[in-house]
Amino acid sequence: MKLNRLQEEWNELPQKGIFPDEVKFRMWNAILSATINRRRNRYRKAIAASAALLISIAGYQYVKFNSSVSPEIITQTFPKDIRLIRLSDGTRVWVNENTKIEYPAKFASDERIVKLTGEAFFEVARDTTRPFIISSGNIKTTVLGTSFDVKAYGNIAEVNVRTGKVKVESEQNAVFLERGTAAVFEPIKNRVQKSKALTLEPEWKKALLDVDGLTFEAVIEKLKATHHFTLQYTGEDLKLLQVKGTLDTRQSVSEILQTLAFALEITIKPIGNDTYVVSR
Repeated sequence: MKLNRLQEEWNELPQKGIFPDEVKFRMWNAILSATINRRRNRYRKAIAASAALLISIAGYQYVKFNSSVSPEIITQTFPKDIRLIRLSDGTRVWVNENTKIEYPAKFASDERIVKLTGEAFFEVARDTTRPFIISSGNIKTTVLGTSFDVKAYGNIAEVNVRTGKVKVESEQNAVFLERGTAAVFEPIKNRVQKSKALTLEPEWKKALLDVDGLTFEAVIEKLKATHHFTLQYTGEDLKLLQVKGTLDTRQSVSEILQTLAFALEITIKPIGNDTYVVSR
């Protein structure tokens, strides 16, 4: 592959997101090294590993400016594209595929408003002075601090609550939800109906593991909850390395570990029987 074409493909990759310049520099150097050695499979793996530790993953994000209010950020995801975003108040939002979410760069002093088309799981930072409001098609959801899933595709609208209390409104009525309950919009009646939630947390959300700010050892313990493997450390200091970003758990254990190795600039080498050695 010619260098200029390789550069074009790299520039077109949405997975690059908004990595810090230092990380992007290392990613590009790793890809160049793999390509110069004429090992195309290593080139593709380098891209995959670099993009998998998600500081900002696929999809697109842009900002609309308005001189009188805080700039509005619009994030759009695509098929098989799940994102985790952090809002200015500390709220975390897992955004499902084929979803659009709009929110200000900085929330107002009296309320926090976002717009949603699609599906997202919210863990809202508690703030009793500023209600958190989600406008999603035919319904409006209001909370102070809680975790819940909102789905809004056309006339399909549904809210499932995992923790806390939530108010869901339509043009005709309003219902109050608590843990384990749901609100479903009925388009014919233009009303929301309260019912039992079928799930407290959507399965798709588990694809992303938030590891931002955790130590390497803490991340490994989280992974061991769902994967079977053993690590051997050549130095205790390796356990204390700080990890930033989000991991895609749809990868294999080996791929996840190599993603972490790339991000932390360490080596993780398999030695058999699901055992790996960690070294610098």
